[in-house]
Amino acid sequence: MSDTAYNDAAASAAAPSRVEDVLHSLLGSTMSRGEGATDTLEAARYHLASGGKRVRAQLGQHASRALGVSAADGARIGAVAELIHNASLVYDDLQDRDRLRRGADAVWVRFGPDVALCTGALLLSAAYGALAGLSQPEHVAQLVALTHRRTAHLIHGQTADLSSSAGEMTTADYEQIATDKSGVLFALPLELACVYAGEPELSDRARRAANQFAVGYQIADDLDDLSVDSAAERLNYVSLLRRVHDERTAVAFAKRRSLALLDEAGELARSLPRGAGELLASLSAALAAKV
Repeated sequence: MSDTAYNDAAASAAAPSRVEDVLHSLLGSTMSRGEGATDTLEAARYHLASGGKRVRAQLGQHASRALGVSAADGARIGAVAELIHNASLVYDDLQDRDRLRRGADAVWVRFGPDVALCTGALLLSAAYGALAGLSQPEHVAQLVALTHRRTAHLIHGQTADLSSSAGEMTTADYEQIATDKSGVLFALPLELACVYAGEPELSDRARRAANQFAVGYQIADDLDDLSVDSAAERLNYVSLLRRVHDERTAVAFAKRRSLALLDEAGELARSLPRGAGELLASLSAALAAKV
């Protein structure tokens, strides 16, 4: 499924330059092939240069700043989620055999499946490299453990998605997969900021807000792509509802469900102290306005 609705909602947010600096430092100083660069390194640079709103990075930076974390450390926290997210995209494209990513050749198409596998691994490894550079090393072990748990959660979600049968999937299954594959990486930058700022008790609320946003966003995206998905016979939230409802009722139900989830996400995000969840709340409101 595409990111159309989500990208529209996030379009006003500029890519955070500090995060780009972190990405460049971990994967080389330029986005073009340099002397001695391997195909895997070139592929990682190619993928990161292909675009993306860096919204997960912005969530980490915004929450970090609100909770009193330095800008440099906030950029590293944001980079962690961004690197894991991009690794997951490389693997998604390879496993789904999607040939395009952000309007350009997917990594596996441009560099081959074997390099794509190595590229995803390099991006995952770089995420832990970002944590290693934090200025308060006494917190790094806790953040590494949290990042591993969330990455494992993401991998289990992807495995469940690959093994699921569209014919047997329910809307509850769909929402759980969206939580496992998307929610975990919207939540991670917020959770890392909370833990690093010494307020781990906020993590559960931040995670619930991010999960609700992720599912609401995915349903909104399916509504936006309904005609294209129907023509291609691709899985869509509305198509699941059409098994028991007519088209009009299915669309109306999907809209109500998306709006309810986005409203709850915004409410939970706004309840985080010192405005730590304001960016997520704003994204929720912007997306709801387009549903």
